[in-house]
Amino acid sequence: MLRGGGRAGMCVISTPDRAPMWGVLADVLDRLLPEQRPIVQLSFSLADPARLESLLNDAGLQEVRVERQTREGSFDSFDEYWEPIEAGIGSIPQIYLMLPDAARRAVRHEVRTRLAEVESGGRLRMSVEMLIGSGRA
Repeated sequence: MLRGGGRAGMCVISTPDRAPMWGVLADVLDRLLPEQRPIVQLSFSLADPARLESLLNDAGLQEVRVERQTREGSFDSFDEYWEPIEAGIGSIPQIYLMLPDAARRAVRHEVRTRLAEVESGGRLRMSVEMLIGSGRA
């Protein structure tokens, strides 16, 4: 609960196509494990600005604002990018780790192939769109 006049803010990931850092892996897993789709897509569930604004208004906040922001991220290599996925950090990597070894290797290969378009000199550069929501109690 916020004190009167207090401010709340949240940052959520946009749609998978606007957040390839997670969206590409989510897309591949959706196809392989359709029964896991609700969990795989959970990270993107608040990507609609109107829905996010409505949730903040419904929570009783005033002066609600929702804006899109894009940030650039980079990794020194695909292996650096893939390391937290192999470590199972987050819900999408946890789904990935449910796969048998051969399927995990195939997923890694497909994600690497699809991310080749953002690779330069071995370094991955990706933009991530987020929605920033805020309001006052």
